[in-house]
Amino acid sequence: MSALVNEGANPYDILILSNGPGELTTWVRPVVLELRQRIPQARLSLMLCPCPHASGQERRLIETYLDMDRVQDVDYFWAFLLTGQTEEAWDWAPRGVVIFLGGDQFFAMFVGQRLGYRVVVYAEHEPRWRIWIDAFAVRTEAIKKKYGRHLLFGHRWQKKMVVVGDLMVDGVASATYLPGLPIPGWATSGTTSTPTMPQNQANGPLLSNSSPQGLIEDSTIPGAIRPGMSDVLLLPRGWRRLTEKGRTHFQVGILPGSKPAKLSLGVPLGLAIADELRQLIPQTTFVVPVAPTLSARQLASYALPKTNPDIALVTGTSAVLEQTNLGAQFVTPYGTVVHLWTSFPAYSVLANCDLCITTIGANTAELARLGVPMLVLIPLNKLDAMRAWDGLPGLLTRLPLVGSQFARWINWFASRWLGLLAWPNIWAGAEVVPELRGELKPVDVAQKAAELLKNAQKREVMREQLRALGGSSGAAQTIVDLVSSQLAKTTPRLRRRRAK
Repeated sequence: MSALVNEGANPYDILILSNGPGELTTWVRPVVLELRQRIPQARLSLMLCPCPHASGQERRLIETYLDMDRVQDVDYFWAFLLTGQTEEAWDWAPRGVVIFLGGDQFFAMFVGQRLGYRVVVYAEHEPRWRIWIDAFAVRTEAIKKKYGRHLLFGHRWQKKMVVVGDLMVDGVASATYLPGLPIPGWATSGTTSTPTMPQNQANGPLLSNSSPQGLIEDSTIPGAIRPGMSDVLLLPRGWRRLTEKGRTHFQVGILPGSKPAKLSLGVPLGLAIADELRQLIPQTTFVVPVAPTLSARQLASYALPKTNPDIALVTGTSAVLEQTNLGAQFVTPYGTVVHLWTSFPAYSVLANCDLCITTIGANTAELARLGVPMLVLIPLNKLDAMRAWDGLPGLLTRLPLVGSQFARWINWFASRWLGLLAWPNIWAGAEVVPELRGELKPVDVAQKAAELLKNAQKREVMREQLRALGGSSGAAQTIVDLVSSQLAKTTPRLRRRRAK
């Protein structure tokens, strides 16, 4: 993957530090696309930093979806940090910039000092190591204003900060550059249609093992979508664009997460909700977009009692994985079929969901950008689920000895006093999308989902509110502006040209 720097064209090295799959897909991808267009002479390298939520498949994700010249796995990060030795003995151009796009900002500061490169940090919340960082790309004006009066050695931290907006918005928008995913044509910018409601709706517990006619053979298209494919292949078989008239089924997305602690609850809970919702509204189809760091078989392990003992904690449903000549699908004991969509990113599918049932995380921001109504689930049925949380609470619950006690306290606290957790709600400072937290029961969630599906006006209001909150793209462009300005300020530092 290595590309040689042209010594006759002012060679630059741009090193990106990132960690988890969420950062790679929503932060790194749009910045890399912009760098390739704006600074084509630069050699782009990416180092994976330690991440408690890493799946081990991040390098494969990078090599598949990101146009990088060099990639170093997380296994070699500490050796590089301590000794300067890279896995493949990389050479370094005399001039370059380190870009922080996930992980610990300390790593970016330290690596910049080691290489003699200037450092640009994307600060979603808090800019740190302000003495040593050259430029901060901050998400909001409020972050910048906090440091307007802070003085040290005559420097105003505010001068180092440029408000760029939410890079996650660019992450969704960047999908329009990927082959086969014309988001403007697939996003529901027009008037959405409402499926014809079934005449006879079932009530009571799920007792039937029958399945909706014609759904068992339906499936998804695995792998990358190629240019030139028909529009039909950008959606699961039998699905329609929301703007099409005469739709007969509601289309519901289930997003159980990508981390083991979330999946162990999210998969069986999502399947049980699908069972219950199909009982309330038989004309409903379901899809699970498979995270790029997972395979369908790995996801299926969370739907089997033998490999997932947490199914009982959420009164969940098991399922078998069926492989067809077109793709994969879950089938529950009650006959509910859930398509597995393995093409990435799955925006063409998500943009055409009447409703998504999702966990907290970056996916709520992506759905908001697409204007997709959602129910956000925060199941507290198991203490270990909180070990998948980001930030300080997640770190504290992973501490030895005291972690479980802290998780138990957080469980009680979260169910009563914790603030808004879904990104669109955080942005709005109010509950735009419902957050259901506590010891969730599938039948209760299904009832909430059915109420939303039956109320087209309420979903349309939510859709418009989400579009208004999504913000505009442009953060990646401004970050690359910062990188360009920092490159212009650099002078060759031959003393640190090679880190061995």
